[in-house]
Amino acid sequence: MNTLYIAQKIFSLWGEYDVTNEQGQMVYHVKGVPSFLRKQLIFDASGAQVGEIKQQFSFLPEFNIYIHGRQVGTIKSRLSLFKTNLDLNYYHWNVVGNFFAWNYQVFSQSNREIATIGVELWHMSDHYYIRFDQEQDALPLLLLALAIDCIRDASQHSG
Repeated sequence: MNTLYIAQKIFSLWGEYDVTNEQGQMVYHVKGVPSFLRKQLIFDASGAQVGEIKQQFSFLPEFNIYIHGRQVGTIKSRLSLFKTNLDLNYYHWNVVGNFFAWNYQVFSQSNREIATIGVELWHMSDHYYIRFDQEQDALPLLLLALAIDCIRDASQHSG
């Protein structure tokens, strides 16, 4: 089992995160870009940009997800009668659980659990984990978790 840890920087105005592995080594750095529509850039440990999340202009929060400059998916908020749900077009994955509380699982199209994403308590800033089996899923899962967090944040600030 692999784990990524996301630690939000306490005094970051636009959202800045270090993502570490189980050994505490920084594997990704996420930096928010000041703009009218939210945008986050993801860099690997060498400083090369490997991913991007870009908000689209729409009534409900919607984000496109890019890996190495190529759009690989879209995630958007969808209103139902009593709660907000996600429309996810990303690797044929499905998200189950309470994504607004950072407590959810990611499943494949064949219903195999790919990852568990949750919050770590007892920190001065927000700390989250992503637990997964397949190393090749690390970056796509990180981008998914960050996009869900962007939707969560946009939904909280729009209502």
